[in-house]
Amino acid sequence: MISTNRFFTFTTRTVLMIFVLLAVTCNLTPSSAASISSPKVVNYKTKDGWTIVGDLYTPIRKAKGVVILLHQRGGSASDWAPLCVTLQKSGYEALAIDARGTGRSTKGPGPMGINAPWLTTPDIAGAIHYLKTNNAILIGASYGANNALIYASEHPKKLNGIILLSPGKDYNGLTALPAAQLCNVPVSIFVSEHDPIPQNGPVIIARNLPHGDICHLVVLHGNVHGTGLLNSKFDIELLVEVNALESYHKNAKSMRGKM
Repeated sequence: MISTNRFFTFTTRTVLMIFVLLAVTCNLTPSSAASISSPKVVNYKTKDGWTIVGDLYTPIRKAKGVVILLHQRGGSASDWAPLCVTLQKSGYEALAIDARGTGRSTKGPGPMGINAPWLTTPDIAGAIHYLKTNNAILIGASYGANNALIYASEHPKKLNGIILLSPGKDYNGLTALPAAQLCNVPVSIFVSEHDPIPQNGPVIIARNLPHGDICHLVVLHGNVHGTGLLNSKFDIELLVEVNALESYHKNAKSMRGKM
């Protein structure tokens, strides 16, 4: 694994990893597992007329943050289920959606299936409105990653950060460069070193962010793409990233308050 980490030191991230592992271990006891609720199927309308369906994972206590998950082309909300449970057990509210024209989100003014629209940023806007939050973290895979980046470039005040799995240079018109140049939120990027699909998209994004000090680029061994990266160990790494983004946002907000 090659990591270029700018918004948290290696030591800080290691401490966060240990803390998260302890927390997750404690939350996996039989009593706590029984108290975790099953996801609730929810739906909402976008401004341009699509009905988006998703799975909402709500923690037992008041949520310490909100995470919205965006699948890759040919995927669905269920791809994120194990990660959503990990987030839920760690105190986060997680919403995984089926993008417009895919899965259960087939009521709308456009094509379905393999011809479903590539641009899904109105789905993200609808999710944020539905959850009544201005502090969400987006996790997107492949074209979901590019959509997360594009949304972040247009609505930075709605987000605490974004995590991108295998973002591409250009996924059917979802171009990374202009969005990266306008993105003013912390960005974490994960990509396999031998994955040919993103081309040099992750590097383009990392090098062209206006504030390079809030980018974390991780190159992993292998050739898997998007949600293919997910497994129990990687889910913990993503949870660490979510915690790091939340901590960075709180620290930055505190610093602004002292000015």
